[in-house]
Amino acid sequence: MEKTKQKKKIPPLCLALDLFCAGMSLIMLVLTVVGHIRGLFHPQLSVMLGNTVLWLVPFAGRALLGDRIGNVLWAVLAVFCFFASFLGSVLQLYAFVWWYDIAMHTLFGYLGGIIGLFFLCKLTDAQSRKAGFSLLFCFAVSMMFAALWEVFEFSTDILLGGTAQGTPVLLPDGSSVVPANDTMEDILCNLCGALVFCAQYTLHLLTKKSFLIPQMIRDFSPADNVEKE
Repeated sequence: MEKTKQKKKIPPLCLALDLFCAGMSLIMLVLTVVGHIRGLFHPQLSVMLGNTVLWLVPFAGRALLGDRIGNVLWAVLAVFCFFASFLGSVLQLYAFVWWYDIAMHTLFGYLGGIIGLFFLCKLTDAQSRKAGFSLLFCFAVSMMFAALWEVFEFSTDILLGGTAQGTPVLLPDGSSVVPANDTMEDILCNLCGALVFCAQYTLHLLTKKSFLIPQMIRDFSPADNVEKE
C-alpha cells in the first residue's frame, strides 16, 4: 500500500514573515557593502552590520526554539524592528523627525506588554491567572525592558563614546555631565505605551469584547492550555 506524502503547509503569516526578513537582510547587506565601498556612513558601519544580522534572528530563533514563539510575536517584533531600527537608525529618522524617538519608545512600551502576556501564557496555567496579576505582570515586564534598554544605551555610551543618552554638557570646572532628561523622557514614553496595553487588556476584561487580546492569548498559549475568555 503506497503512502501518500503530504507536504507540510506553511502558514501564510510565516511565509510572509520569512520573505520580509530575508528581503530586509538582503537590502541591508547591499546597502552596507555599497556604502562601505563608497566611504558612506563609515562611522555607522557597526549599525549597518547589526541591522543586517538583525533580520536573520527570526530564522535562528525558530530553528532553536521551534514553535515556542508563535508567528504573531515574530511578526510584531519584525514590524517594530523595521520602524525602530531600519527607518530610525539606518534612514536616520531619529535625527530628522523630532517626534520619532518618542513614538518608538511609546511603541516599545506597548510591545513590552505584549511580550509580558507571552511570558504569562507560557509560564502559568490559564485557570490560575488572576486579572490583577496579569495586568501587573505585563506592566512590570514592559518597564523591565525599558530599564534594560537604558542600561544598554548607557553602557554603549561609556564603552564606545556614543551619545545615545544625550550630548554631554561642559561644566565650568572643565568636566562634563550628561543630563538625565533624555533617559527620563524615554522611560515616561515607555510607561505610556505600557499603560495603553494595560488599558486595552482592562477593556477586554470589563466588556468581554475582543480588543485582540483573546487572539494573542490563543497564539501564545500551549495547545492544551488555551484560555477561553
